[in-house]
Amino acid sequence: MSELHLYHNDMSSCSQKVRLVLDEKELKWHSHHMNLRKGETRSKDYIANFNKNGVVPTLVDGKNIIIESTIIIEYLEDAFTQKSLRPVDANSIAVMRLWNKRVDDSLHSSIAIISSCLAFRFQFLDKYTTEEINNLIAKIPSEKRREISKDTIFNGLNSKFLPGALNEYIKLFDDLDANLSKNDWLAGDNYSLADITYTPYLTRFEHLNLSIFYEKKKFLSNWYSKIKMKRNYTQSISNWNNNEYLDLMYKKGKEALPQIKKIVSL
Repeated sequence: MSELHLYHNDMSSCSQKVRLVLDEKELKWHSHHMNLRKGETRSKDYIANFNKNGVVPTLVDGKNIIIESTIIIEYLEDAFTQKSLRPVDANSIAVMRLWNKRVDDSLHSSIAIISSCLAFRFQFLDKYTTEEINNLIAKIPSEKRREISKDTIFNGLNSKFLPGALNEYIKLFDDLDANLSKNDWLAGDNYSLADITYTPYLTRFEHLNLSIFYEKKKFLSNWYSKIKMKRNYTQSISNWNNNEYLDLMYKKGKEALPQIKKIVSL
């Protein structure tokens, strides 16, 4: 019998996605919580033995080590067939994967930019010197991620990456609303990996006090309300909420909202 170990973080969107699948399938797993602000995922041991990218989540299933949240949730769907989260017909499966590909292509990077510019930058600026921050950034394996981290932490709402990230989500919420006007769930009639994939991103906008971006979109708002009523949302997101993070995101999001509206002409 498989013994699952998950290296994750309480407020990480990608970690939330994997926990949602684990709970929906009622799988038992061992938690290895990683403190991102202390750089625990950037240790030589973690990068060498668990995740070469120095990020969470990482799933360990016996001798198998699986990285990348989209790959992890597909692995869980293949390895544990109970309570299927994949549509039954080929076209709906393709639709599901197209939605999930969009997250991997750009949406995840965009939410990281938005979160850092508005709130998470202060977790570094308030605790570390400039030199210490630069040393932490230098440990990030990806050159592109190092560039984004430096710009968003030190420039905040003036980051060159922020306008594009915000506009990407404006377009996304329009597309989600249009799709949900014709379907109960993102990939058709049943709750699937696509719905799970997008749940953390609506949640992050809510936590950042940016619900104004989607709350007037009838079908998307109804979908999100259904999502939040599910047991796995409570178990995998609400029960893991970090109040320190929540307070910071809400406060800084509220302070930033007037400038955010100007940036996107909202």
